[in-house]
Amino acid sequence: MNIVEALAGDTSAAAKPDNRQLLSRALALLSRREMGRAEFVAKLIASGFEKAEVEEAAAWCQSQGFLNETRYVEGVARRLSVKYGASRVASTLRGKGVTEDAIAEALPDLKVSELDQARLLWARKFGAPGQTAAEKAKQMRYLQSRGFSFDTIKKVVRGEPDS
Repeated sequence: MNIVEALAGDTSAAAKPDNRQLLSRALALLSRREMGRAEFVAKLIASGFEKAEVEEAAAWCQSQGFLNETRYVEGVARRLSVKYGASRVASTLRGKGVTEDAIAEALPDLKVSELDQARLLWARKFGAPGQTAAEKAKQMRYLQSRGFSFDTIKKVVRGEPDS
């Protein structure tokens, strides 16, 4: 066993696909950016490969560590949490075909920083609490459109301290 195999873990779990063209295309896709398994499979099927072959290639890529759903979810969540709340991030991940288990693992980390992130966005956009009911409603709608929870929105708009 060489160093690459030792670092990759148990490589015997999935056999290397025989289709070299498929393997080349799969590795080219993964070298560009991280992606979830569902997106990876869909892109390869759209390229004209058979579903059974693509599933075999996906299993091999996962066993080698090239395709990692957890790593993908963490990256997307980190990137989106700068602008959006936990529910919007979760919704985006669901739309990308990520499993509910992977989303559930990422959500607790997002919930911790949600109030701070909402305050940053609110301060950047508005800077001061709304004086009228209409101004407060506008601020609340803005934060709601960004996917923040109602409890978080109330704390931010009312200026309540962390609890």
